[in-house]
Amino acid sequence: GDALAQATVGLGTVTDPGDGLHLSRCTGVLIAPDLILTAAHCVNGDPLGSLVVFFRGSEPVKPVRTARVTARYSPDPGQMTSNVVDVDLNALSLDLAVLRLAEPVRDRVPVPLATDPSRVPRSLRVAGTGVSGRTVGRLRTVGLTPVAASSTGLTVARVNGGRVCFGDSGGPVVGQDRRGLFVWGVASAVLSRQAPCGNLVVIAPAAQVFTSPGMR
Repeated sequence: GDALAQATVGLGTVTDPGDGLHLSRCTGVLIAPDLILTAAHCVNGDPLGSLVVFFRGSEPVKPVRTARVTARYSPDPGQMTSNVVDVDLNALSLDLAVLRLAEPVRDRVPVPLATDPSRVPRSLRVAGTGVSGRTVGRLRTVGLTPVAASSTGLTVARVNGGRVCFGDSGGPVVGQDRRGLFVWGVASAVLSRQAPCGNLVVIAPAAQVFTSPGMR
């Protein structure tokens, strides 16, 4: 199967801000048998917990798993090396979060992380669950072409023949080299005049954050 799709998850996070329970929907990716990487704004507000769903093909499959936030990171946005797009980097939510699953997953292969934020891949792919009704959306993947990057690996990319929507937040953005797939970052924001979808996506770089052994 597709190495990206089998490691991508739909994420439902429950918070209680005081006026009833709220559920936010995002996307994430398995980066270790018990760790999920996503965008931190997906798990803001001291969540009660997160529900994690894997996919077979484009359809969500049981069992539904549970996870809790274990760490948050705020990458340095750096300086844009080209002004192809007019973006105020400091206004964007670029935070990343890692969730720990209650039980490690044995039947899925985690995707390793990039470790060199200075080398933006020429082509990327994003996986996301979007939103369809009140349930976890169908999983889809689409190609991205980077159009601008900062000195620290923050990347703005154009969606090839599609759009990225609300619900795709936190979705893994991957590149490929001779060793296989690696996570370049996560979909952090959509640049659009017509919410909730757009054809430019801001990618928070994962490489900058994690430099532990075994992650490339």
